[in-house]
Amino acid sequence: MGNDVDFNYWAELISKVDDAHFISGSSSGSRNSFGSKADYNPNVEKITECDIKEDSAQVFTKICEETLKSTKYRVYDLKLVPEKGWLISGLFTLFHPPKGPVIDIDKQANILAMCKPDSSFMEREEHIDLNENVLFQNDRNIKIPHLDEGLARLDEIGKLNTSSGILGILDFGYDIDDFEPLERQVKPGKYPVETVTIHNRVAGIRVRFSESEKPVKWHAANTPSGNGVYGVDAGNLAIFDVSSLFGLSRIKKDRIFNDWCLSDKPDLLTMTESNDCVITSSGFGDGAYPAFWGVNEQDEVISLYIDFMILVQETEEGQFESV
Repeated sequence: MGNDVDFNYWAELISKVDDAHFISGSSSGSRNSFGSKADYNPNVEKITECDIKEDSAQVFTKICEETLKSTKYRVYDLKLVPEKGWLISGLFTLFHPPKGPVIDIDKQANILAMCKPDSSFMEREEHIDLNENVLFQNDRNIKIPHLDEGLARLDEIGKLNTSSGILGILDFGYDIDDFEPLERQVKPGKYPVETVTIHNRVAGIRVRFSESEKPVKWHAANTPSGNGVYGVDAGNLAIFDVSSLFGLSRIKKDRIFNDWCLSDKPDLLTMTESNDCVITSSGFGDGAYPAFWGVNEQDEVISLYIDFMILVQETEEGQFESV
C-alpha cells in the first residue's frame, strides 16, 4: 500500500458499489477500511438458502475460507425496487448458523436449574455503598465534581414480562457464551421498569417487584459463578426472561438489537413474548457495572437494579456512595 493511500478515492469507489447494490440509507460499511482480502468474495461465500416473500427476501450464505479459524455466516435482507431489481436493505455477519438457537437446546435445562427462589444472597463488595433509594428519586437538579449540573429525571418505561421468574443480565450486542442466569428466582409476573437519566445518559435502571415497599438493603445480583458485576462491550445491558431467550434464533437476536440501536433509548423489547426484555444504553459506555437485589427487612426481593456509576462519588475512605 505504501505511504500514499488515497482514502478519498477508495470511498468514491465504494460509494458507487453501494449505490448500485444497496437501497438508500444502507451500505456495505466498507468506506472507511480495506485490507488485502475482500470483505465479500463470491469465491468463498456460498448461498445456502433463500426465502422470498413478495417484494422482500432473505439470502443466507456460508463463508468457508481456509485462513479463517472458524466458519462465518451472513444474512442479506433484500428489497425488490421498481426499475432497479433486488437491492440489499441490510446484512448481518454471524459466527454461528443464523437459524440456530442462541443457547444450545441441550444446555437449556441445566441453565434453568441454576436458578432457585431461595438461593442465598451474595454480599456486595465492601467499597460499594450505593443506595437505590437515593438514585431513584423524583426529578432533581444535581451538581457533583465530575459532572456538570443537570436534571436527573425519573421515568417509567413500561412493565417487564417474565413468565418464568428466571432473569438474566447481558450485553445484548455480543454472542452469548457460557450463559448463566441470575441465581435468585422471582415470582412470574409483569413488573414496572424505571430509569434515571441525566445529560441524556442512563444512570440507573430497575425492575420493581413491589410497588408498595422500598428496599432497605442490597445484595449482589449474581450468577452462580459471577459476582453481580456485568461487562459491557457494545454500550448496553439488557434484563430479560431467560425462558424467552431460549426461543430466540441468533439472527432474530441480532435483528432485535440492531433495531434498538436506531434509537439507543431505554425500551422494552419482545423476544418471544411481549415485553420480555428491557434494554438500555450503559451510562458512560463500555465497562463493568454492578447489579443489586433490593430487599426488605425480611430479605424478600423488592427490586433489581443496575447502577451505571454516574451519580456516585468516592469518599476519602474509598467508598462509592450514591448522590
